[in-house]
Amino acid sequence: MKHKRADHADWPRVLKKRFAMQHIQSSAFAGHITLLCLDEVRAPLMRNYQGQNICLADSGYTWQQQFPHDAHYAVTTIFDAQGKLIRFYIDICKGYSIDWQGTLWYDDLYLDLDVAPDGEVTLLDVDELDAALHDGEVTSLEYELAWREANSLMTVIEEDRFPLLWMSDAHRENLLKLV
Repeated sequence: MKHKRADHADWPRVLKKRFAMQHIQSSAFAGHITLLCLDEVRAPLMRNYQGQNICLADSGYTWQQQFPHDAHYAVTTIFDAQGKLIRFYIDICKGYSIDWQGTLWYDDLYLDLDVAPDGEVTLLDVDELDAALHDGEVTSLEYELAWREANSLMTVIEEDRFPLLWMSDAHRENLLKLV
């Protein structure tokens, strides 16, 4: 299982950044939200999605993350330097917690969902989850949890019943006031 920090402290691509985190308890959302402002990066991070090169990280980009209480996923929303939505990326995870330094971390269960701005969903890293099960890095229960969560999320996203995707703008605006 991959242990990840929301502040991406170990990301060598990032030369200068700002980070904010906030707990929210409301009828619309209960959990933690974070914002990573990529002020300066060594080089842009590009990914090819169905033949189109998409920039996921560059100077001025922001990554806003939502960690709902009692959920097994984290939603990352990527915005470009002008605040335009680039992509949603959902990490399937065992859970998350706050460390002794006050930074949120989560245990990533390998499966990820890439969600384009038009709502098209792509399941990623099936091979990584299969290898993790084979190598004993995840248990069979964690493997099943990852698949159950990914399948459930794909269904609600495809039915346009996943409001976290559309809360990202408001959460980003709130956190920009803190960095």
